[in-house]
Amino acid sequence: MTLYAVCENLQKAEIDEYCFKKCGKILVGGLIYNTLYWCPCREISCPYLDREIKIGEVELEAWGKEELTLRKLKPYLRTDIC
Repeated sequence: MTLYAVCENLQKAEIDEYCFKKCGKILVGGLIYNTLYWCPCREISCPYLDREIKIGEVELEAWGKEELTLRKLKPYLRTDIC
C-alpha cells in the first residue's frame, strides 16, 4: 500500500485546511524524509492534489518499508481576512 505525504514545512496552511478540516483522513503522527517533516495519508484520490512524485520503496523510522509518494496540494487562499 502506498503512503502519501505532504510537506508540513512548506504547506502547513493547506494541510490544516484540506487534510484536517475538509478531508479528515490524514494520519496521526508524521515522518521525516530528507530533513523535512511530512504529514502522511493513505487516501489514493485526493481532491486537493496539485501534483505528486513517486519516490518508491523507502525505509522510514517507525513506519518500516513503504512505497512513498510525495504530494503537493493546491494553494489554499484564505478568504476570511481583509
